[in-house]
Amino acid sequence: MPSALDRQGMFVAPGDKLGVIEEFLPGQGTYVDSGEIRASRAGFLLLNLNDRKVTVFRPVEPKGANSIPKPGSIVVGEVSNTHQTYSLVRIWMVGHRHLANFFTGLLHISNVGLRVKNMFNVCRPGDILRAKVISVKNRIRHLSLAGKKLGVIYAFCTNCGSMLKAREDKKLICENCGSIERRKLASDYGAVVL
Repeated sequence: MPSALDRQGMFVAPGDKLGVIEEFLPGQGTYVDSGEIRASRAGFLLLNLNDRKVTVFRPVEPKGANSIPKPGSIVVGEVSNTHQTYSLVRIWMVGHRHLANFFTGLLHISNVGLRVKNMFNVCRPGDILRAKVISVKNRIRHLSLAGKKLGVIYAFCTNCGSMLKAREDKKLICENCGSIERRKLASDYGAVVL
């Protein structure tokens, strides 16, 4: 194991050994366990050699930085796959912030907010939707469309790929090929700036 001095500025995780109390004093973000100084939080190892003190520094996230979708977050993503009872969504926005990578979301038929027989009347692959994260299990965000502002914000024709236009009867029509389709639409369908 490299010495604490060699690890200066390195990222450490909770529980990582940072040194011993014979060498250093524990500082913020650390704790002592059987004479060993360990990290109590994730962050960067900082050694103050004048005071012989070890701290774990966690930089403040700047405004507008990427965030992680967590329960309660409103997210935007693209439907990547649709089955009879669920759809998979590639989440690429949290609120109004774009993410550097995407997260996987699962939308189950029971969380749509409508009584439907299959997910093909809710969303289809390629559609862009806005949803709420209701839980996180096994790194998969479970989503809900229950709410007026939640649902498909852009849908595309399954026949020709053109964008579908909403009619007054809440059905969607393709002006290119005439196909009529159904989706669970957000109240601002077609008017969202991404």
